[in-house]
Amino acid sequence: MLSILRRNAGSWAIKIILSFIALTFIWWGVGTYSERGRNVAATVGGEAITTNELAEAVAGLEKSYREVYGPAFTPEMAKALNLKKQAMDSLVQRKILLAEAGKMGLSATDEEVQRGIAAVPAFQQDGQFREERYRSVLSYNRVGIAEFEASKRVEITLKKVEGLLAAGALVPETEARALFQVASRKIRLLVVTADPGKAKTDAPAEGEILAKYEQAKERFRTPARVKRAVAAFTPDRFGREVQPSEAEIKAFHETNSDRFRTEEQRLVSRIVLPFERKDRDAVRKKAEEILARASKGKADFDAQAKAHARGKGEAWLSRKDAGEALSEPLFQASVDTVVGPVELPGGFVLARVNRIRFPEALPLSQVRDRVVEQIRHEKGKDLAVVKAYEAQPKAASAKGVKATAAAFGVAVVETGWVGAEGAPGIPAALVQDALLLPSGEVAPVKTLGDAHYLFQVTAKEDSRVPPLSEVRDKVVAEVAREKKAAAARAALQQLLASSNTAAELEANAKKAGLSSSLTGWFAPLSEPVPEALAGAGDLRKDLSALSVKAPVLQKVYQGREGNPLAVAFSGEQLPSDAEWAQKKGGLLKGLAEQKKNATLEAFLSDRRKSAKVEIHPEALK
Repeated sequence: MLSILRRNAGSWAIKIILSFIALTFIWWGVGTYSERGRNVAATVGGEAITTNELAEAVAGLEKSYREVYGPAFTPEMAKALNLKKQAMDSLVQRKILLAEAGKMGLSATDEEVQRGIAAVPAFQQDGQFREERYRSVLSYNRVGIAEFEASKRVEITLKKVEGLLAAGALVPETEARALFQVASRKIRLLVVTADPGKAKTDAPAEGEILAKYEQAKERFRTPARVKRAVAAFTPDRFGREVQPSEAEIKAFHETNSDRFRTEEQRLVSRIVLPFERKDRDAVRKKAEEILARASKGKADFDAQAKAHARGKGEAWLSRKDAGEALSEPLFQASVDTVVGPVELPGGFVLARVNRIRFPEALPLSQVRDRVVEQIRHEKGKDLAVVKAYEAQPKAASAKGVKATAAAFGVAVVETGWVGAEGAPGIPAALVQDALLLPSGEVAPVKTLGDAHYLFQVTAKEDSRVPPLSEVRDKVVAEVAREKKAAAARAALQQLLASSNTAAELEANAKKAGLSSSLTGWFAPLSEPVPEALAGAGDLRKDLSALSVKAPVLQKVYQGREGNPLAVAFSGEQLPSDAEWAQKKGGLLKGLAEQKKNATLEAFLSDRRKSAKVEIHPEALK
């Protein structure tokens, strides 16, 4: 069995087995009973938790999180989860429960330990416990049988203690049904909306305008902005002047032969089985059946392709031609191998590799133009650097980029006013640098990738708060909007004050010329609020207060697009006896589990106070 595990250590089945055993060992501390370090991380009623135990528990938690989250489990996530504290809490809980088991005289019998071990899937074959597998798995993990059985005995003992402590965690059916009714109750609301745009208000007074400007003038601040002259020294500009000699061309081709090779290609035959969403699984199963028959040889593959009338014939494919999903398995396969089924949009593909063309170096005669182009680019990169740094001091001395760049044959782009938002075609980094320079200054060379930029600030305006005269129209419009919004809210509040039912609110809204509508049925505790109420922020927490006896919420909410709204209870639907009967079992079980956890937490909290739990601060660093 041990050899089988080692040979198949990469398979999913063995990984699952080993993960299960590893987690068990790490959690219960098997393999460390005789090797625990002397350093103490904490004490619980005089019982020590060693630093070795803590380290093993942390490693177990980290392994569990990695298996769940994969690459998403980052060092930042590990830090946020505070694995050391989690591990310490678990070890303290374990010590407390084991101490309680000792007081109660609880322990696991040999028969219970045997049954527990026999029930572990990792030790079973065809649903039956196999001692050979049991011994092989333990041996592979370097764990002794006695140690593992001791850990299983502790595990069973802990479960007994937890079960006894939570034995009274039962929820009466009447209580469960009441909770079910509250959670499943559906309501319908009347929604009244006021349009601020239709509210009648006086024009903003001069005092209101001045007050709003003083209150909000920072919002009208204009950001700093600049105008610039920009010259880009690029490999393309200076490379086109390069005329490599024949000797240079030959030497470059010889020393960079890996750049001038053919792509690997596969001569492939394909069978495509299209599917729709409803029959995807059935088509996949059919593809797997075809794969078994088509893998016997080329004649069998061709016969299957012909039978299913979706064969693509032979074609030479590069990785790019095959596409991302198919290229990975296809280019790992050897000749006369069938891969698949590979799922592509709308179909499953079976592909047979008939021949392989491996990459070959291309002769200079076929790639001469590419060689010359690459030489020009490489030399152009060097020239661009040299010319840019040669031009910068000249431009700074002349206090002008335009004439200097022209002398080097580089075009200059002159921008209009540009702020921190940038401008099309101009790298954002240049904008940020320019905003820090005074007007007229030529900046140092700015390198971005292979391009080297020479630029000058030709004009600059600093950030400023404009006077009221410049933004008066904006301020007036803002004051007018606020007054209309306040008037609309006041009108709604007045309607609410004079309405005791949804019917009265609807009638009063009609008289006031306000729109009203009914929502669909929804469960306020578990379902999204209707679209008409979207954006009404704190509305949901108030919905539980609505009922036949209290049908109108005396509160105005902010609705979509800023329009105020009011709501009233229009009706409710309670769950039926049939719904309760259908969901009763699951709900009772879930509530009992919650109560069990709460009971256990309360017991542990109390015992932590009396058990003299001392955690060394250094252990959690």
